[in-house]
Amino acid sequence: MADICIFNSAYRDSEKRWISVDDVRVVTMKMDYDNRPYMMFEHSDFPLGGLRADFKDGNWYCDLD
Repeated sequence: MADICIFNSAYRDSEKRWISVDDVRVVTMKMDYDNRPYMMFEHSDFPLGGLRADFKDGNWYCDLD
């Protein structure tokens, strides 16, 4: 399965972090109103709650903005 890229678009010099989908706990995986897949997931490095990742170009992208 594809990897997840975690970044913060609110900062110009934000570093990207790639993690494997196997390392996260997927809470839900659905389609939005524009028929684009997204997932809500949890990871131990981000203890404040679930994160959302959108599927684009063969990978998952999670923007922390």
